[in-house]
Amino acid sequence: MYNRTRKQKFSLLALKKEICVSQVRILTICVSCFLCLFGFSVESSADENKDVPVDFCLEDNWIDSAYCRFHYSIDNSANSLNDMFKVHPDVDDPATTRGRLRFGWEPRTGNLAEFDFRFRIRLKLPAFENRVELLLSDDEDDINRQDVKAARRDEFNNSNKPVLALQFKTKEDDKISYRLGFGRGSQLYTRTRYTDVYKIDEKIHLFYFAEANYYSEDKLGFEFNGVLGIELNETSGVEFNNSFRFRDPSDDWYWRHEFQYLLLKDDSASYLYTASIEGVTRPNYRKEQMFMSVRYKQKFLREWLFIELEPYVLWLRKEDFRASLGMAVRFEVHFET
Repeated sequence: MYNRTRKQKFSLLALKKEICVSQVRILTICVSCFLCLFGFSVESSADENKDVPVDFCLEDNWIDSAYCRFHYSIDNSANSLNDMFKVHPDVDDPATTRGRLRFGWEPRTGNLAEFDFRFRIRLKLPAFENRVELLLSDDEDDINRQDVKAARRDEFNNSNKPVLALQFKTKEDDKISYRLGFGRGSQLYTRTRYTDVYKIDEKIHLFYFAEANYYSEDKLGFEFNGVLGIELNETSGVEFNNSFRFRDPSDDWYWRHEFQYLLLKDDSASYLYTASIEGVTRPNYRKEQMFMSVRYKQKFLREWLFIELEPYVLWLRKEDFRASLGMAVRFEVHFET
């Protein structure tokens, strides 16, 4: 009996280890695809110009030089990928890239060791008439919108799991987009979304989308989202955000209502006031968490570097709605070509 129990424990440990290794492999594959592409493009460029001295990124300090080389690698990789699919070689429209890297420490009462790293890289290819985009991100862009890590819901099994996907449209200005890729860990998924903006007047607009998605493990899902934006003046505005999401395994709707007030102090600083409530519809329509925060964002030393300070209060059902006070400190790197 003892030996049997011991074997079962070893088998469970082996299974957990195998699952962790598989998740690490998925992340490694996704990152390796981009790193190989970056390395290939930089190396190819060096081979083509091996007699020409490398005189780019000769900055005075290491941080500017590192950012320049990182920016150059991404831009060069995007253009190398775009060149592979060019129909007319004489057309020289460069590929566009944009993205961000975010490093944060978000301590709160009950958990002082809450660290967060988020990233998103998006490539747009003129070779496909700007109808195709390549996306690499830390999670799905419309599931975990919440900046504070502790306030992100994990029912969708996508926290800290990379997303690698192709998004395409039949026309550049088409309202319907399609996506195919890997998300929520190792799941293959596809998504169809309809997006539109309805202008009520010059200062009031309604942005909305509806989507259907299918994951290899989570099966069928739906999402409906509507954002009413009101521009108060040139430096401030408010938004009312309402979303409903459905996932087949739980047979439940996840809802979220959010209010945000944005105040721009100048070209380099802003304040964002947020209040939100989230919940589910089973076993009844009830709240699962409440959240309030004030986020201050400021350019820091460089045009591409930002610092964020966000004091917040979080109430979670699993913590009996005890108020948890926190303070998020983040550094964010932006890049765009």
